[in-house]
Amino acid sequence: MGAMDSSDILVILIGVALVAGGVFQILRRYVFLKSRCTAQVGGNILDAERDVVEHGDGTTSISYSMKYHYFVDGVEYVKKRKIGKRQLKGTGNDITVFYDPSKPKRHYVSDLKFRILITLGLIALGALLIYYPIYYGLLG
Repeated sequence: MGAMDSSDILVILIGVALVAGGVFQILRRYVFLKSRCTAQVGGNILDAERDVVEHGDGTTSISYSMKYHYFVDGVEYVKKRKIGKRQLKGTGNDITVFYDPSKPKRHYVSDLKFRILITLGLIALGALLIYYPIYYGLLG
């Protein structure tokens, strides 16, 4: 029975962090926000940006962000968030915002597809990182 070294333990910790982070994101979106954000209001996209970052090694990365606002009881809430290239469904500048009546700043945008596949992928990767060192550590 082989002993696990510190690199195995580090890999397991990274795996645990990925799994916990992914599960937290899913719970936050589907349990916490869905249960709290019961009021609905129309919002508008103010600006969508395509940010191109050139790296020192000659590669470039492109990210997208959007700035939007919504009003609750005459108070304007402005938010900017990173989005995936295909994350925004539909067309036009109108979005639907679900917010928490007791704390209108807490919200989610129903028009943004939640990146469930990416999140599930991170959970699966984390599970593999946990499984392999333990499995091979016991066999080795």
